[in-house]
Amino acid sequence: MSDSKSVKHSRSRHRKHSESNKVLRTVTFVLTPFLVLTVVCGVFVLGLLKPYNDFKPYLNLVFNEENKQTQGDKQVSIYHPDDAPLRIREVTNEETEETHTMIYPYYGDFYGTFTCENAGMIDLPIYAGTRLDVLEKGIGWYNGSVYIGNVGNLVLAAHNHTYFYNLPWCKVGDIVVIETDYVKMTYIIGEIVTFDENDSTYINPTFGHDRLTAYTCWNNGRLGMSKTRIAILGDLVSREWKKVEVAN
Repeated sequence: MSDSKSVKHSRSRHRKHSESNKVLRTVTFVLTPFLVLTVVCGVFVLGLLKPYNDFKPYLNLVFNEENKQTQGDKQVSIYHPDDAPLRIREVTNEETEETHTMIYPYYGDFYGTFTCENAGMIDLPIYAGTRLDVLEKGIGWYNGSVYIGNVGNLVLAAHNHTYFYNLPWCKVGDIVVIETDYVKMTYIIGEIVTFDENDSTYINPTFGHDRLTAYTCWNNGRLGMSKTRIAILGDLVSREWKKVEVAN
């Protein structure tokens, strides 16, 4: 009798174990494709994240109408009220003793335009600052360099897949014009250089010497972020001051 009970108990345990394995196999069979799909999708999203970040400014340029500024659209800053006073200062040329009026921008302000006709770059907008929010709107003026019109190294930067896409097409001898409401600066490109992102040689001040340094990422012709920079170095040809009307 005891052997019979033992056999029945063994069969019962075997049946339960088989049913448990069947359930486990079913769950595994159903869940495995979802787990694999989740992993694949995760890897795919991570793979797209860097290219998206690289091309985000370009996408904004194409699809965001607010970023399509024109030369006549001067009030573009979102960082100060429209009625903020102009930051105007009179400057005197020590050599000629002539006095000129300069308008100093607030962060994010439309500052002027960049033109290099031979490279197909016409009236590209320049904004004050070089953080990502500014570079999404146009060329950024590095505020560690001189204000446009002052003597020294004027440094500009932009993404290579938006506003400085054509910068590598510039050649030695090309003319570059930087124009604001108060001055027109004309440069001739004397040198084209490449350098590492941590090399500050070309953005450092040039005391007593006028130079334009305009740079972007360099991937040997490919788009996207890079640790290498390409820059055009321009020597000043002329500085033409404009008459600025100051409202009372």
